Amino acid sequence: MRLRSLRLWLQSSTLIAVLAGYGLLLAVGAALMELERRQAHGQLVQTLVDSLAWTSAAEADAELQRYRPLGLVAWLEPRQPPQAVQLLGSGNERWLQSSTPLRLANGQPSTLLVRQKVSASLERQRQLLLILLAAAGLASLFTSALLRPVLRRGLVEPIEALCQRLQAITAPPRADTPLLPPAEQPSELQPIAAAFGALQQRLAAAWEQERSFSDGAAHELRTPITLISGQAQSLLRHPLPEPQRHAVAAILREAQYMGELVGQLLDLSRQDGDRLQLLLETIDPEALVLEAYDRLRPLAPTRLQLAPAAESAPPAPVAGDRERLLQCLAALVDNALFYSEGPVELAVSQAGTTVVWHVRDRGPGVPVAERSEIFGRFVRGSAAALAPEHRGSGLGLALVQLLMQAMDGDVAVAEREGGGADFQLRLPFSPSPPPAAA
Repeated sequence: MRLRSLRLWLQSSTLIAVLAGYGLLLAVGAALMELERRQAHGQLVQTLVDSLAWTSAAEADAELQRYRPLGLVAWLEPRQPPQAVQLLGSGNERWLQSSTPLRLANGQPSTLLVRQKVSASLERQRQLLLILLAAAGLASLFTSALLRPVLRRGLVEPIEALCQRLQAITAPPRADTPLLPPAEQPSELQPIAAAFGALQQRLAAAWEQERSFSDGAAHELRTPITLISGQAQSLLRHPLPEPQRHAVAAILREAQYMGELVGQLLDLSRQDGDRLQLLLETIDPEALVLEAYDRLRPLAPTRLQLAPAAESAPPAPVAGDRERLLQCLAALVDNALFYSEGPVELAVSQAGTTVVWHVRDRGPGVPVAERSEIFGRFVRGSAAALAPEHRGSGLGLALVQLLMQAMDGDVAVAEREGGGADFQLRLPFSPSPPPAAA
């Protein structure tokens, strides 16, 4: 059975246990009162038997008449077997009756029957039990109200703190440094922290193996890809029949695509291992967008356009890696050219203390539900179905986000006015000249 809420289960279970305890207490109290009443009745009967033993029948009757005003009715009967104390009557008239053997002065055995009125005692017992029941109800309500902060402070808050620490962990796992030391947790949560530490070690080992594999594979693939690309370019410089030239050009395109993919894998591997190096410098945003336009214009001379400046004052300088920013703009322009058919605009603007480079297209746009997912690794949006000839790896946008975050920036996508997508690279202003390298 799955528990929906541990706190609710503990609170309700504790409340039920308290109510059961009070119920047991009331039952035991009622039983003890009844036992005490019967014991008092037995002592009274024994006193009568002792005082009437070896007296005449007339003297015994006279003695018993004295107890009638006290609610005690006693009389002599011929000998009959003794009976246990019985509770007789109903409503407001309740009696305890018993029969005890008695030997009179004439030696004739007889039986003393005693009937004691206990209506008042039972009423007092009922009132006392009602008072105790009301006290139990109030105590249960108080216990329930007190349990809420106690459970929150002793259970919910430590678990929430543990969850927050787990959610705040963003660095890759490392086997030599526990991200959640068990000794810092309450004793009840230490097994969870220890289990998380064991999981962390397994993840660290798997992470290291994956990183070593991708890094090594990328380095090993670079040499044959470079060789294939160089040989293809060398062949294209010689006169070849058209079918062979077409085949060599296809080989060159595939080699270049594989080279780009290997480069992306290397960058991701370096970032995962905290080995990605950036050459930070002060950058003029407008000069950067002009340089990007000059580099990327040959890709689509008729489609790539520069949007006119929307602000009179130029954006403030920013700190970043020029080549990496150009690489990010090239990736966004490449995507825009493949996923749209109209013009693609490059623009730069200023939003508060942030410089924003825009790559706008007139394509199908990006659905709101996919705008955060498309920057994941090996993720392609639904627009990829509209361009099946584009064999994207799903790493381009992930690498753009990685590089922008490494420069304390960000990448986002919004809807362009009139339809289409507006991919944005964002960097904060540079308060001081950056170091030469970081």
